[in-house]
Amino acid sequence: MPSQGVSTDPIAATKSHPPPGPNGAPSSSTSVAATNPEVEATVERLSSHKNVRGVMICSREGPIIRHTGAVFEGGDAGKKYAAVVKRIVDSVVLGLEEVNENNDELKFMRIRTRRHEIMISPDERYLLVVIQDPSL
Repeated sequence: MPSQGVSTDPIAATKSHPPPGPNGAPSSSTSVAATNPEVEATVERLSSHKNVRGVMICSREGPIIRHTGAVFEGGDAGKKYAAVVKRIVDSVVLGLEEVNENNDELKFMRIRTRRHEIMISPDERYLLVVIQDPSL
């Protein structure tokens, strides 16, 4: 049993500075950084693939917890992706509920366009999003 004040949340967030990236430079992420070492290792592992353009973890309600990658840089790009992914997941979950009478659960989605491949792994509380270039 964890002691008081210790989070058991797998993606506990804090408003501290993000951890350094693999080359020692500051990581490309929001001011809220995931502090769980396993989560950080997963984000770094996914980001290291040559065709991956971005990795994002956001809450099921939409706010971004952690992101890295050029695709999420510049202006509101990350927020736009987070909002769109949330709408897509909510729509698919609603469709599954209508068709399967609540007997199914969305585990993974892969959406491929000419420019991007968006992979979404939803959880009860979080969404993991990986965007990659399908041409590589």
